[in-house]
Amino acid sequence: MSNLMIAIMATLAYFLTYGGNWLFGQCMIERPIVVGMVTGLFLGDMKTGITIGAALEAIYMGAVNIGGATSAEPVSATVMSVTFAITAGLSFEQAVTLAVPVGLIFNSLGKIFILVSNFFAPAYLKICERGDGKALTRLILAAWFTMYAIRSVIIFCCIYMGVDAVQLFIAAIPERIMNGLNVSAGMLAAIGMAMLMKMLISKENIVFFFLGFVLYTYLNLPAIPIAIIAIVLAVVIGVIDKSILDTKALAVKGGAAGVSEEEEFFG
Repeated sequence: MSNLMIAIMATLAYFLTYGGNWLFGQCMIERPIVVGMVTGLFLGDMKTGITIGAALEAIYMGAVNIGGATSAEPVSATVMSVTFAITAGLSFEQAVTLAVPVGLIFNSLGKIFILVSNFFAPAYLKICERGDGKALTRLILAAWFTMYAIRSVIIFCCIYMGVDAVQLFIAAIPERIMNGLNVSAGMLAAIGMAMLMKMLISKENIVFFFLGFVLYTYLNLPAIPIAIIAIVLAVVIGVIDKSILDTKALAVKGGAAGVSEEEEFFG
C-alpha cells in the first residue's frame, strides 16, 4: 500500500470516528478501542488495531475532560499509533508510547479549532433571528464538516509525510532507549487504570476490586469470565436495590395515606 493510500485510509478512519461521534450526539465511537479497530480494518490489520486500541483505552480511560480543561486528544493518538505500527514496523510498545506525545500535541491544537468555530457565530445569530430551522441545520452541518475536515487534513499531512520518517527515526534510536520505551509503555496502562480506580474506588465497592484480584491471581480466571461474574453481581445488586426502593416508596405512600390533613398541617 502506497503512502498516499495509507494516509487516505487513516484520515478516513479519523474523520468517521471523531467527526461521526459528535455528529450523532457523542455516541462514544471516538474511544481508542473503537478508533483502533476501524483504523486497523481500513489498513488491513484489525488485530493490531484492536490490540493497540485496547491498550490506549486503558491509558485514557482515567483521563476525564471537564468543560474546557482537556488532558489529551486520544483519537489522533490512536489513529497515528495504529497506522505507524502497521505500516512503519513499530512494535506494540513503541506504538503505545508514541500515542502519549501525539495526544498532547493535538490537544494543544484544540484552541485553534475553537477560534475557527467562532467564525460561524455571526451566521448562527442571523439565522436564529430569522427563525429558519432548515438553514440552521445546514449551517450546523457545514460547521461540523469544516471543523473535522481541517483536523483530518492535519492528520493526512502527518501520516503522508511521516511514514518514511518514522521508519528512519525508529531505526536510529539506540537499543537502550528502545528498552526504556518498552518499559514505559507497560507502565502507562497501569497509570491509566490507577487514575480510574482513584475516581471510582470507595469503601462500598473496594471489596469487588479484591474479588477480581483473587479471581485473576489465585484462580487464574481469564478476563471474560471475570467480566461475566461482575455483570451478574451488578444485575443482582441492582434488582435488590430496586426492590428496597420500591418497598420504601410503598411504605411512605401508605403512611401518607393514613395521615389526615389536620395532622399533616399541625405536624
